[in-house]
Amino acid sequence: MASIHHPLLGDTVYGPQKQPYSLHGQMLHAEILGFTHPVTGQYMEFRADPPEEYLQTLEKLRNRK
Repeated sequence: MASIHHPLLGDTVYGPQKQPYSLHGQMLHAEILGFTHPVTGQYMEFRADPPEEYLQTLEKLRNRK
């Protein structure tokens, strides 16, 4: 993402070294991931709600001025 000028919040390797929030990893989340299993050929799909830390950080970003 940093190579296209959109670094991930919380990425201390490729993003800014100075992070504005105290985070435990990168703020990257996919609600749905799906793929065809390479052995069975069966389509598999997985869903996950965003972690609470992600939602709290998103709210802080939305409210900053």
